[in-house]
Amino acid sequence: MGWLRVMVGVLAAWMLWSAESRAQQTFEPRMPVKRYFDDTRTLLPPKSTVRIRNPRGNISVRIVPRPDVFITATRHAAPGPPVRAEEVIIEELPQQLNITTDPPDTTTGVDLEVLVPEQTYLRLMSEIGTLRVEGLPAGLIATAYYGNIELCLPPESDADVTWTSVHGRVRAEVPLRQFGTPDDRALHGQMGRGGAILVAQADRGDVVATALPPENSARERPVLHRSATATVEEPVSTAEGSDVVLETTLVVLNAVVTTPNGAPIRGLQLEDVVVLEDGEPQDITYFGTLETPFNLVLLLDLSGSTREKLAVIRRAALGFLATLRPEDRMAIVTFSDTARLLCPLTNDRRKLRERIDEIRRPEGGTNFYDALAGTMNSVLREVRGERNAVVLVTDGMDNVLPPGGPDYGSVTTYEELRRLAQECDAMLLPIYLDTEAEVVERYGARARLGYAIARNQLRELAALTGGRLFYAKTVEDLEDCYAAVAAELRAVYSFGYYPKQAQRDGRFRRIHVKVRREGAAVRTRQGYVMPK
Repeated sequence: MGWLRVMVGVLAAWMLWSAESRAQQTFEPRMPVKRYFDDTRTLLPPKSTVRIRNPRGNISVRIVPRPDVFITATRHAAPGPPVRAEEVIIEELPQQLNITTDPPDTTTGVDLEVLVPEQTYLRLMSEIGTLRVEGLPAGLIATAYYGNIELCLPPESDADVTWTSVHGRVRAEVPLRQFGTPDDRALHGQMGRGGAILVAQADRGDVVATALPPENSARERPVLHRSATATVEEPVSTAEGSDVVLETTLVVLNAVVTTPNGAPIRGLQLEDVVVLEDGEPQDITYFGTLETPFNLVLLLDLSGSTREKLAVIRRAALGFLATLRPEDRMAIVTFSDTARLLCPLTNDRRKLRERIDEIRRPEGGTNFYDALAGTMNSVLREVRGERNAVVLVTDGMDNVLPPGGPDYGSVTTYEELRRLAQECDAMLLPIYLDTEAEVVERYGARARLGYAIARNQLRELAALTGGRLFYAKTVEDLEDCYAAVAAELRAVYSFGYYPKQAQRDGRFRRIHVKVRREGAAVRTRQGYVMPK
């Protein structure tokens, strides 16, 4: 029970800190703060601590698989004036982010909803509000005086728990092994194999732990969102009369950096890189090295002549999977006239191999534009801001191209797809699978025009996103192409910045990246469209 004494000691120290903090009239930051109004997205290194103190309101924290923090503030009780920027203060320290509310005494408090990255340590305190955590943090100390503490945890969590309530109740609806005599006001136990230390202390309220619902696995295909709004994160107005929902545009670049002969340049540091937006230098706030994991989507065209060669496609896909690092995640999408999400992003190699083995011969035409748009809008939506890439194996011949026509093929137009590619932060790496001879033999010379258009479109999509086009003369050439794509990914760095010109003007912002290494060649996306 030594671990329990340590946890109780940690809890006691936390309670002492909380009592001292409550005695203070204002929160005194230890360094100049960045105002929430100006910069609400903060990139957080792994294993960082997020400390949230909200004496007069609720705190809701959700664990998400992305590297930045997103904060929303609303008035705790209506009616009341809108939340103003100065009521929420952010203090950034090395490996720590402090979020504190300071509403005027003449108004009701503030409710905070905060999205934080995985592998984050949480320190939460509220006097009158409810504390709610969805997902498993790296560690938690939560203290509530007159409110409840609600923990919504994945059933398969590995955690050591100490949950107590002085005047309320403790209830657990998650699988765990309890230690000691059962008590409805205290619970000490272990979920799974133990690991993350979760401490929850309520005074007048209850502590309730429930199971986080599993992800919706019923979705058979990527969803195509064809709204007119941009997919880049948009700033939200903070005009008078509205609650504060503060979000700025984080621009993420994937850049291939090589020597003139194509060998990757290793060991770059933040100071080696200069990012220009419309000629103006930007402040890089996120720097991903060659070792930073990738999220990869393998998008396989199973229409046309390829349907007879599934065995080769499966073997090549398994070979590509073998080239990835253990920490890289991959998803698999196949398409003909419909797109199917065979496997969401995962680093479970066994599951990926099983899904590849389950690929079956499809029926129907080729709706390539819809499949790629659905991949960017659905599969990559939750990982925006990370290192993302889509490897496309296709001839690019959507059925809207000759010898088809406007009444055939995708609902998405190429111009819509092109705009999505500009707005998405994923690098597109098409592998052009040459099926021209067979299709021309079947449909005549008119099909040659369609193939010329398709190749140009694939080449343009790759260039817009910093990728490049690979060629597979036959299906059997796929294995060599996958090896070349894997080598390409090992030369990719990632940079992130918030544009200095933040106004939403709907303009295309041109990007240029320079590297302070002699002879360095850089390839990245050409720019992006700032939403209106």
